[in-house]
Amino acid sequence: MESSNIINPPEVGIIPKRGGFWKQLGMLVLGTTVSLVLTFGTAQLIEKGQRTKDRRLTALMVMSNIEAFAQQLDSIYVQMDEADSASTWLLTRPEEKLALMPGDQLVAIINTAFIQDLITYDKSTENIFSNNIDTWKNLGNFQFIDNVGKCFSTMRLCEEMWNGNLDDIKTTTEEVARRNANSPNKIELNLALMHDSAFRRLLQRQHKWRNWLRCSAEELRYYNRQNMAAIGITEQEVLDFLKARQREINAGVEPPDDEALSVPRPDSRSLTTYSKYDSLIYGTKTKE
Repeated sequence: MESSNIINPPEVGIIPKRGGFWKQLGMLVLGTTVSLVLTFGTAQLIEKGQRTKDRRLTALMVMSNIEAFAQQLDSIYVQMDEADSASTWLLTRPEEKLALMPGDQLVAIINTAFIQDLITYDKSTENIFSNNIDTWKNLGNFQFIDNVGKCFSTMRLCEEMWNGNLDDIKTTTEEVARRNANSPNKIELNLALMHDSAFRRLLQRQHKWRNWLRCSAEELRYYNRQNMAAIGITEQEVLDFLKARQREINAGVEPPDDEALSVPRPDSRSLTTYSKYDSLIYGTKTKE
Protein backbone atom coordinates (compact mmCIF):
# COMPACT_ATOMS: atom_id res chain seq x y z
CA MET A 1 0.00 0.00 0.00
CA GLU A 2 1.43 3.28 -1.02
CA SER A 3 2.30 5.68 1.77
CA SER A 4 0.06 8.71 2.15
CA ASN A 5 1.40 12.10 1.11
CA ILE A 6 -0.90 13.90 3.58
CA ILE A 7 1.14 16.09 5.87
CA ASN A 8 0.49 15.26 9.47
CA PRO A 9 -1.12 18.16 11.42
CA PRO A 10 1.07 19.91 13.98
CA GLU A 11 1.16 18.42 17.42
CA VAL A 12 -1.69 19.36 19.62
CA GLY A 13 -0.72 22.02 22.15
CA ILE A 14 1.78 24.16 20.28
CA ILE A 15 -0.62 26.99 19.25
CA PRO A 16 -2.62 26.96 22.49
CA LYS A 17 0.61 27.38 24.45
CA ARG A 18 1.37 30.59 22.56
CA GLY A 19 -2.16 31.88 23.05
CA GLY A 20 -1.97 31.08 26.78
CA PHE A 21 1.11 33.28 27.16
CA TRP A 22 -0.65 36.36 25.78
CA LYS A 23 -3.71 35.55 27.82
CA GLN A 24 -1.68 35.33 30.99
CA LEU A 25 0.12 38.57 30.13
CA GLY A 26 -3.20 40.31 29.50
CA MET A 27 -4.59 39.06 32.80
CA LEU A 28 -1.47 40.28 34.58
CA VAL A 29 -1.75 43.75 33.02
CA LEU A 30 -5.47 43.86 33.75
CA GLY A 31 -4.92 42.79 37.34
CA THR A 32 -2.22 45.41 37.85
CA THR A 33 -4.42 48.10 36.32
CA VAL A 34 -7.39 47.15 38.48
CA SER A 35 -5.13 47.11 41.55
CA LEU A 36 -3.80 50.56 40.78
CA VAL A 37 -7.28 51.91 40.12
CA LEU A 38 -8.55 50.47 43.37
CA THR A 39 -5.52 51.79 45.29
CA PHE A 40 -5.73 55.32 43.92
CA GLY A 41 -9.51 55.31 44.03
CA THR A 42 -9.54 54.22 47.67
CA ALA A 43 -6.87 56.80 48.54
CA GLN A 44 -8.90 59.53 46.86
CA LEU A 45 -12.05 58.47 48.68
CA ILE A 46 -10.20 58.49 52.01
CA GLU A 47 -8.66 61.88 51.22
CA LYS A 48 -12.03 63.25 50.16
CA GLY A 49 -13.62 61.96 53.35
CA GLN A 50 -10.84 63.53 55.43
CA ARG A 51 -11.27 66.86 53.65
CA THR A 52 -14.98 66.73 54.40
CA LYS A 53 -14.25 66.08 58.09
CA ASP A 54 -11.69 68.89 58.15
CA ARG A 55 -14.16 71.33 56.57
CA ARG A 56 -16.81 70.35 59.08
CA LEU A 57 -14.40 70.79 61.99
CA THR A 58 -13.33 74.20 60.68
CA ALA A 59 -16.97 75.23 60.22
CA LEU A 60 -17.76 74.15 63.80
CA MET A 61 -14.78 76.10 65.12
CA VAL A 62 -15.83 79.20 63.19
CA MET A 63 -19.50 79.09 64.20
CA SER A 64 -18.78 78.19 67.84
CA ASN A 65 -16.33 81.10 68.00
CA ILE A 66 -19.03 83.47 66.74
CA GLU A 67 -21.49 82.11 69.31
CA ALA A 68 -18.89 82.47 72.10
CA PHE A 69 -18.42 86.13 71.16
CA ALA A 70 -22.20 86.67 71.16
CA GLN A 71 -22.35 85.11 74.65
CA GLN A 72 -19.61 87.52 75.77
CA LEU A 73 -21.79 90.43 74.61
CA ASP A 74 -24.74 88.86 76.47
CA SER A 75 -22.70 88.75 79.67
CA ILE A 76 -21.72 92.43 79.47
CA TYR A 77 -25.32 93.31 78.55
CA VAL A 78 -26.48 91.74 81.83
CA GLN A 79 -23.68 93.52 83.66
CA MET A 80 -24.87 96.79 82.14
CA ASP A 81 -28.25 96.47 83.87
CA GLU A 82 -26.87 97.94 87.09
CA ALA A 83 -24.75 100.46 85.18
CA ASP A 84 -27.82 101.66 83.26
CA SER A 85 -29.81 102.08 86.47
CA ALA A 86 -26.99 103.90 88.28
CA SER A 87 -26.40 106.23 85.31
CA THR A 88 -30.09 107.09 85.05
CA TRP A 89 -30.29 107.80 88.78
CA LEU A 90 -27.22 110.07 88.76
CA LEU A 91 -28.43 112.05 85.74
CA THR A 92 -31.88 112.69 87.20
CA ARG A 93 -30.73 113.90 90.63
CA PRO A 94 -29.83 117.60 91.15
CA GLU A 95 -26.20 118.22 91.96
CA GLU A 96 -27.11 120.08 95.17
CA LYS A 97 -28.89 116.95 96.38
CA LEU A 98 -25.93 114.74 95.49
CA ALA A 99 -23.76 117.07 97.58
CA LEU A 100 -25.69 115.94 100.66
CA MET A 101 -24.58 112.32 100.21
CA PRO A 102 -21.59 110.78 102.01
CA GLY A 103 -18.62 110.77 99.65
CA ASP A 104 -18.08 107.01 99.77
CA GLN A 105 -21.66 106.29 98.76
CA LEU A 106 -21.52 108.65 95.79
CA VAL A 107 -18.23 107.05 94.70
CA ALA A 108 -19.84 103.61 94.89
CA ILE A 109 -22.75 104.67 92.65
CA ILE A 110 -20.45 106.32 90.09
CA ASN A 111 -18.29 103.18 90.01
CA THR A 112 -21.38 101.04 89.46
CA ALA A 113 -22.34 103.26 86.52
CA PHE A 114 -19.05 102.45 84.81
CA ILE A 115 -18.14 98.92 85.85
CA GLN A 116 -17.82 96.95 82.62
CA ASP A 117 -15.49 94.27 81.32
CA LEU A 118 -13.33 94.58 78.25
CA ILE A 119 -14.43 92.78 75.08
CA THR A 120 -11.81 90.33 73.87
CA TYR A 121 -11.77 88.86 70.39
CA ASP A 122 -9.49 85.88 69.74
CA LYS A 123 -8.56 86.05 66.04
CA SER A 124 -6.98 82.57 65.85
CA THR A 125 -10.14 80.97 64.41
CA GLU A 126 -10.49 83.76 61.85
CA ASN A 127 -6.89 83.12 60.77
CA ILE A 128 -7.56 79.37 60.40
CA PHE A 129 -10.60 80.10 58.25
CA SER A 130 -8.77 82.69 56.13
CA ASN A 131 -5.89 80.29 55.47
CA ASN A 132 -8.35 77.69 54.13
CA ILE A 133 -10.71 80.02 52.31
CA ASP A 134 -9.78 78.56 48.89
CA THR A 135 -11.33 75.27 50.00
CA TRP A 136 -14.66 76.99 50.59
CA LYS A 137 -14.39 78.88 47.28
CA ASN A 138 -13.85 75.63 45.40
CA LEU A 139 -17.07 74.29 46.90
CA GLY A 140 -18.89 77.33 45.58
CA ASN A 141 -20.32 78.12 49.03
CA PHE A 142 -19.99 81.87 48.67
CA GLN A 143 -22.91 82.67 50.98
CA PHE A 144 -21.12 80.91 53.82
CA ILE A 145 -17.92 82.86 53.07
CA ASP A 146 -19.80 86.18 52.95
CA ASN A 147 -21.71 85.56 56.18
CA VAL A 148 -18.63 84.44 58.07
CA GLY A 149 -16.80 87.52 56.81
CA LYS A 150 -19.63 89.75 58.08
CA CYS A 151 -19.46 88.09 61.49
CA PHE A 152 -15.69 88.49 61.78
CA SER A 153 -15.95 92.13 60.71
CA THR A 154 -18.71 92.78 63.26
CA MET A 155 -16.69 91.12 66.03
CA ARG A 156 -13.62 93.23 65.29
CA LEU A 157 -15.76 96.38 65.21
CA CYS A 158 -17.47 95.51 68.51
CA GLU A 159 -14.12 95.02 70.23
CA GLU A 160 -12.76 98.29 68.87
CA MET A 161 -15.82 100.41 69.64
CA TRP A 162 -16.54 99.04 73.12
CA ASN A 163 -12.96 99.15 74.36
CA GLY A 164 -12.65 102.62 72.86
CA ASN A 165 -15.65 103.65 74.99
CA LEU A 166 -13.93 102.31 78.12
CA ASP A 167 -10.81 104.29 77.18
CA ASP A 168 -12.96 107.44 76.89
CA ILE A 169 -14.35 106.85 80.38
CA LYS A 170 -10.86 106.40 81.82
CA THR A 171 -9.44 109.43 80.01
CA THR A 172 -12.33 111.73 80.97
CA THR A 173 -12.27 110.64 84.62
CA GLU A 174 -8.51 111.16 84.86
CA GLU A 175 -8.79 114.59 83.21
CA VAL A 176 -11.46 115.76 85.68
CA ALA A 177 -9.41 114.38 88.59
CA ARG A 178 -6.32 116.24 87.30
CA ARG A 179 -8.21 119.53 87.06
CA ASN A 180 -9.54 119.06 90.59
CA ALA A 181 -6.43 117.64 92.20
CA ASN A 182 -6.70 120.23 95.00
CA SER A 183 -10.25 119.26 95.97
CA PRO A 184 -10.48 119.06 99.78
CA ASN A 185 -12.35 115.74 99.87
CA LYS A 186 -13.88 112.93 97.81
CA ILE A 187 -17.31 114.49 97.63
CA GLU A 188 -15.92 117.62 95.94
CA LEU A 189 -14.06 115.53 93.36
CA ASN A 190 -17.11 113.42 92.54
CA LEU A 191 -19.35 116.48 92.35
CA ALA A 192 -16.84 117.88 89.87
CA LEU A 193 -17.32 114.71 87.82
CA MET A 194 -21.09 115.12 87.87
CA HIS A 195 -20.72 118.75 86.83
CA ASP A 196 -18.42 117.94 83.88
CA SER A 197 -20.30 117.93 80.55
CA ALA A 198 -18.09 115.24 78.95
CA PHE A 199 -18.59 112.96 81.94
CA ARG A 200 -22.35 113.45 81.86
CA ARG A 201 -22.41 112.58 78.15
CA LEU A 202 -20.68 109.30 79.00
CA LEU A 203 -23.38 108.59 81.57
CA GLN A 204 -26.10 109.37 79.01
CA ARG A 205 -24.54 106.93 76.51
CA GLN A 206 -24.64 103.99 78.91
CA HIS A 207 -28.25 103.10 78.02
CA LYS A 208 -27.47 103.26 74.30
CA TRP A 209 -24.43 101.07 74.78
CA ARG A 210 -26.54 98.49 76.56
CA ASN A 211 -29.00 98.31 73.68
CA TRP A 212 -26.09 98.18 71.22
CA LEU A 213 -24.65 95.12 72.99
CA ARG A 214 -27.93 93.24 72.69
CA CYS A 215 -28.48 94.16 69.04
CA SER A 216 -24.91 93.22 68.12
CA ALA A 217 -25.24 89.80 69.76
CA GLU A 218 -28.48 89.06 67.93
CA GLU A 219 -27.07 90.26 64.61
CA LEU A 220 -24.16 87.83 64.98
CA ARG A 221 -26.57 84.98 65.75
CA TYR A 222 -28.73 85.90 62.76
CA TYR A 223 -25.81 85.50 60.34
CA ASN A 224 -24.51 82.49 62.22
CA ARG A 225 -27.80 80.63 61.83
CA GLN A 226 -27.55 81.27 58.09
CA ASN A 227 -24.05 79.78 58.25
CA MET A 228 -25.45 76.68 59.92
CA ALA A 229 -28.11 76.29 57.25
CA ALA A 230 -25.53 76.70 54.46
CA ILE A 231 -23.26 74.01 55.94
CA GLY A 232 -25.98 71.68 57.20
CA ILE A 233 -25.07 71.86 60.89
CA THR A 234 -27.68 72.37 63.60
CA GLU A 235 -27.53 75.06 66.27
CA GLN A 236 -27.45 72.40 68.98
CA GLU A 237 -24.35 70.85 67.40
CA VAL A 238 -22.63 74.24 67.53
CA LEU A 239 -23.62 74.77 71.18
CA ASP A 240 -22.42 71.28 72.12
CA PHE A 241 -19.13 71.84 70.30
CA LEU A 242 -18.67 75.18 72.08
CA LYS A 243 -19.39 73.57 75.44
CA ALA A 244 -16.78 70.89 74.73
CA ARG A 245 -14.22 73.55 73.77
CA GLN A 246 -14.85 75.50 76.96
CA ARG A 247 -14.67 72.43 79.19
CA GLU A 248 -11.53 72.48 81.28
CA ILE A 249 -9.13 69.62 80.61
CA ASN A 250 -8.62 67.43 83.66
CA ALA A 251 -4.87 66.86 83.71
CA GLY A 252 -4.80 65.63 87.31
CA VAL A 253 -3.02 68.75 88.57
CA GLU A 254 -4.17 71.75 90.56
CA PRO A 255 -4.39 75.16 88.84
CA PRO A 256 -1.69 77.73 89.70
CA ASP A 257 -2.20 79.45 93.05
CA ASP A 258 -1.49 83.15 92.47
CA GLU A 259 -1.13 83.84 96.18
CA ALA A 260 1.31 80.96 96.72
CA LEU A 261 3.38 82.00 93.69
CA SER A 262 3.59 85.67 94.60
CA VAL A 263 7.02 86.92 95.64
CA PRO A 264 7.10 88.90 98.92
CA ARG A 265 8.12 92.53 98.77
CA PRO A 266 11.78 93.05 99.70
CA ASP A 267 12.50 94.22 103.26
CA SER A 268 13.60 97.85 102.95
CA ARG A 269 16.18 97.32 105.70
CA SER A 270 17.89 94.54 103.75
CA LEU A 271 18.44 96.49 100.54
CA THR A 272 22.19 96.79 100.92
CA THR A 273 22.55 97.91 97.30
CA TYR A 274 20.92 101.20 98.22
CA SER A 275 22.44 101.62 101.69
CA LYS A 276 24.73 104.38 100.44
CA TYR A 277 21.69 106.43 99.56
CA ASP A 278 20.32 105.92 103.05
CA SER A 279 23.40 107.70 104.34
CA LEU A 280 22.51 110.69 102.18
CA ILE A 281 18.93 110.73 103.40
CA TYR A 282 19.44 109.95 107.07
CA GLY A 283 22.99 111.19 107.49
CA THR A 284 24.18 107.80 108.68
CA LYS A 285 27.48 106.15 107.83
CA THR A 286 27.28 102.93 105.87
CA LYS A 287 29.71 100.08 105.56
CA GLU A 288 31.60 99.89 102.28
